[in-house]
Amino acid sequence: MVKRLCASLISAAIASTAFAAAASADPKNTTIPLTCDNGQSIQAAFNGNGDFTPGHDVASTATFVLQSLRATLTFTPTGGETVVVSQIDTTKPHVVGDLVTCHFDFERVTPTGTFHGVGTSVGFITPAS
Repeated sequence: MVKRLCASLISAAIASTAFAAAASADPKNTTIPLTCDNGQSIQAAFNGNGDFTPGHDVASTATFVLQSLRATLTFTPTGGETVVVSQIDTTKPHVVGDLVTCHFDFERVTPTGTFHGVGTSVGFITPAS
């Protein structure tokens, strides 16, 4: 269950985020702040738990479409030691689009402890159609 929640956070990933509070009350909706090398910063909401789940920018109609993801997820139980829950390093076989590299570093505090995700995602940002 912890691994599934962490995967959602990273897609969650991406990357998820300091992890600021989620933009909606839906527990499957994880908002991750992304700082991109093109100078753009977005708050991407990921509503899935796959490595390549696209994220919606909560401040616009843009979508962040993942092409690759490199991330480390850790969990620190309240009063306990930090444990690496997941390390992700994956790339789509045929990377396409006008690519931008975005970095994320976030935390989510729960009643049982703190999830921390840090990493880099490569993708493209496109307006929703």
